[in-house]
Amino acid sequence: MTSLLLATVLTANSQTIVAFGDSTTALRNSVEQVYAERLEAKLKASGHNVKVINAGIGGNNTDHARARFERDVLNHDPETVIIQFGLNDSAVDVWKGAQRPRVSQERFRENLELFCSELKSRNIRTVLMTPNPGFWTHGLAERYGKAPYDVNDRWGFNLLVKDYVETVRSVAQSSETGLLDVYKIYQERDAASDLSATDLLVDSMHPNDSGHEIVASALAELLQDPPVNRGYSIPNIDLDDKTEFHVVVDKEKGQYLGHPTTVLLEDGKTILTVYPKGHGRGGIVYKKSTDGGKTWSDRLPIPESWLTSREVPTMHRVIGPITGKKRLIMWSGLYPARLAVSEDDGDSWSELEIAGDWGGIVVMGFVHQLKNGHYMAMFHDDGRFFKKGGKRTGVFTLYTTFSKDGGLTWSYPDAIWSGSDVHLCEPGIIRSPDSNQLCVLLRENSRTKNSHVIFSDDEGQSWTEPKELPGSLTGDRHTAVYSQDGRLFISFRDMAHDSPTRGDWVGWVGTYEDILNGREGQYRVRLKDNTKGTDCAYPGVVILPDNTIVTTTYGHWDEGEQPYIRTVRFKLSDLDRIAESG
Repeated sequence: MTSLLLATVLTANSQTIVAFGDSTTALRNSVEQVYAERLEAKLKASGHNVKVINAGIGGNNTDHARARFERDVLNHDPETVIIQFGLNDSAVDVWKGAQRPRVSQERFRENLELFCSELKSRNIRTVLMTPNPGFWTHGLAERYGKAPYDVNDRWGFNLLVKDYVETVRSVAQSSETGLLDVYKIYQERDAASDLSATDLLVDSMHPNDSGHEIVASALAELLQDPPVNRGYSIPNIDLDDKTEFHVVVDKEKGQYLGHPTTVLLEDGKTILTVYPKGHGRGGIVYKKSTDGGKTWSDRLPIPESWLTSREVPTMHRVIGPITGKKRLIMWSGLYPARLAVSEDDGDSWSELEIAGDWGGIVVMGFVHQLKNGHYMAMFHDDGRFFKKGGKRTGVFTLYTTFSKDGGLTWSYPDAIWSGSDVHLCEPGIIRSPDSNQLCVLLRENSRTKNSHVIFSDDEGQSWTEPKELPGSLTGDRHTAVYSQDGRLFISFRDMAHDSPTRGDWVGWVGTYEDILNGREGQYRVRLKDNTKGTDCAYPGVVILPDNTIVTTTYGHWDEGEQPYIRTVRFKLSDLDRIAESG
């Protein structure tokens, strides 16, 4: 289920909603109230003056719907239209000798796209619903119990329905409409041993009162989701000219220095950093601080292969799950992804070695230890670097890979999300305070939406659908730490659509619950003014034992000069004091 991508039903005093569908939408004698009636009641109970018109007709497919679209939908001048078809479109009347669906999948897509396009042109909000699955009864099996159907599978009637479900999902994404994935709701219900999806059907395929109630509740929640703010209302704190917080890490006249990451060692004061000599590529520079970021060493020796890096290097601490052996790993991406290892806290390093027959962009966005001691890493690609000879596709894909041996070897990456309407990338991870949930913040690179967030309750085995974050957290390369009081500090490049510090290096202060519930947070802080466009802030963030946050990044800090690396050191109590003083 995804949120609506247009305004919500809360934006007008009186609204008309049309429920446009087949027999799963239409009134039914064996059902006390269908979802359209229940939805109207729920919205009115929440204080909304709405009228829901039921435009469902039994036996209809999208060709029938196309013929009556103007009469039954547009002529009502609705603000919102809910569309659910697919069961009749996908049906193959084998009992009549038919060998093909009543409406081809291509025609089904074309019809849905026509509805969505016309409604969008009239600024009418649209929600597509996938059809629910059906199961075999004796009567249904007598009619449809042969190829292409599988009568031996309880859900064998859905062999074709599933393809039409995927079409609905695809059209919802490409048309930027809302989506209520009814098919998925039924699947999840059926996965629970005591909650069979057949309990939601009055016969083999039509929802009963319980089925309609579930759909109506989900629609009511979806339609009442608040619009996502492109800006923010929380206070801004500015550290740009407060030199007592700033330390220059590295600067070279005429040389671009960028994109650092940092690791804090277990002594609580030694910080290592790597960054490229160039914009996202170039020979790697390696430096160290032994006093918590107050001062930094000269550039340290590096293996020869580090000079061949073609991507942003990222460095991470990992520990062998069986031996407890501590090591550092450093990634260099594109194709193929390469990996260097240190087993003496960074005093010496291996050469960059190929990690597998795959690659990607900003490998790795993060490396995170799971409860079983294994590690999960995540990165993205746009088609160019995952495989040799790849080309830009316009589709962004998020990948996860796992290590069972303390970061030495990694599994072949699995795709967890792909999309072209939004370009989600550069993941940054946060674990919930109770340790039971993973949260990943994502850059949105098409610049049409806010940044997004996904959650996992099973240690990265599955993820929720991406959801937009508030404007206050919209930016690139989110990196987070918890302070001792439980608050989060997140550093990133500000890319909020409506922000006075857009393109600058900023931080966010709030709680995990703020992120979980879509709240703006406590306040924003501008760490440093970036003087050229939006080219800054791939931050490294660590927190010292005394609660000092040390965040390190690159940017065009001086007008007309190449970017260089600097650190900002502060405690949240410092920010609190500045905020209180106004």
